[in-house]
Amino acid sequence: MNNHVDDYTTVMLGNRHTIVLVAIAASLTGLACLLLWNDEGQQQLMRNTAALAALACAISLPVGTLLAFLLVRTDVPGRRAALVLMAAMLLLPLYLQASAWHAGFILAGGSVTSPLLTGLPAAAWIHAMASIPWVVLIVGVGIRYVEPELEEDALLAGSTLQVFLRVTAPRMIAAMGVAALWVLLSTASEMTVTDLYRVRTYAEVIYTGFALGDDLCSAWLTAAPGIAAGASLVVFTFVVASTAAPSLQAASRPPWTFRLGIWRWPALLFALAVVIGTVAIPVGNLVYKAGETMRPVDGVIVSQWSATKFAEVLAPILRDHGEEFGWTVLISSLAATAALTLSAPLAWLARRGGRRSMPALATAAVCLVTPGPLVGLGVIWLLDRNLPLAIWLYDRTVLAPVLAMLVRILPIAILLCWYALRSVSDDVLDSAATEGAGPCRRFWLIAAPQRLSAIGAAWLAAFVVATGDLACSILVVPPGVTTVPIKVFGLIHYGVDDQVAGICLTSLVGFVITAGTALWLFRRSPLQQNTQHSLY
Repeated sequence: MNNHVDDYTTVMLGNRHTIVLVAIAASLTGLACLLLWNDEGQQQLMRNTAALAALACAISLPVGTLLAFLLVRTDVPGRRAALVLMAAMLLLPLYLQASAWHAGFILAGGSVTSPLLTGLPAAAWIHAMASIPWVVLIVGVGIRYVEPELEEDALLAGSTLQVFLRVTAPRMIAAMGVAALWVLLSTASEMTVTDLYRVRTYAEVIYTGFALGDDLCSAWLTAAPGIAAGASLVVFTFVVASTAAPSLQAASRPPWTFRLGIWRWPALLFALAVVIGTVAIPVGNLVYKAGETMRPVDGVIVSQWSATKFAEVLAPILRDHGEEFGWTVLISSLAATAALTLSAPLAWLARRGGRRSMPALATAAVCLVTPGPLVGLGVIWLLDRNLPLAIWLYDRTVLAPVLAMLVRILPIAILLCWYALRSVSDDVLDSAATEGAGPCRRFWLIAAPQRLSAIGAAWLAAFVVATGDLACSILVVPPGVTTVPIKVFGLIHYGVDDQVAGICLTSLVGFVITAGTALWLFRRSPLQQNTQHSLY
């Protein structure tokens, strides 16, 4: 359109060769995995895992992307309240959402033996609903930092609709790629939902194989093709995203708010439907299930909701399951602290990209693509040694679940710390460097104090993700230790739905409080002026 838009196009074309090379490398790696692993059982596992992840992504990515644009860049009513609800759901663990939707499928189907959804469709739907808040977060951050200068210059040559189509929308592609990557890998590496609905994926087979006596070598051989393909996908997506993504320091003022005109109220209905689907329906399922009673009416057993039953279920939860909550908080706190200790230097090293970002990228890639049960088997292999100290650490401490959770939460800690540290002004850091301050001093004296609230929010996010972990920690908890996810996982299989609902609702209150604290820490002083333009 003009100078800024042409510069952006030139940068994209200049990096095309890098993108093509990485795409070829990723394709060859994936093809090699398929050719070298010519086994029908492996191919079936790969098809199941790919189908589950693809279905979850096909639902969550378009819905979450559109919702992110509406809530972040338009004047749709109630967008701030919707963002708060999305943030709260963002921190809810998968086991809680699985419990909520499982109860809803049973209620909609009429009985435990004939739920509304089962098998792969049920698992894909739960993963998709759990992934929508993540897509909103990732895409929302991406479009929040579209350079206002590009949009202003483009507006001089065309309408606001053309600005969206030719400037804003293309700048969303990188964030959409990262969001799709997160959904695909988080879905493929989890076994909480697949075990509940008996869907055979890599993570599910590794978990059941351990129960049947398989060793670490067999588990690695089972998961090797998926890990190799996933690692290639991670590298490709991150290279493309880092090439196409705008600089976080480029937006010196708030982006425009696109006015929707006649589409404002239809957009509100869409946003309301998504919020109801991801928040109100699962929470309502839990509330109903906690107070559900079965009473005979005219000789027929009818399900009814009772406030008395609801209170009776919730009242003793903390008393009866306080030990599980205590172990969960302790283990998750230690894991989050360890994750922040490791991720901060990696993110600081990677803040300017290039070769220095490879340690952070490699660490995040390996942690993302490794299935949760395989992480647990690796921790068992590491600590299950014929040494007195190793035996004591494995049986008498929580080191094993802390290490397992650390692998699960390290990618999100690296991402948030990188986001926080990348936005520190280069001018201030360069000025300190000219005065003799080394990298460590610049981090401790400049970057960390300026981004202390964001680093604290990264710790909280890692803590909440750790509290919801089941796939990594279920195999390694020491005798006498039970976390809330493991307790709920067992109760679901035994069909104790009212206790599951009570525990999940109690946990929900804690997660909402944590989400509010994280938002308060992440909040920045907003600018008072915000330019608005209309699409029509």
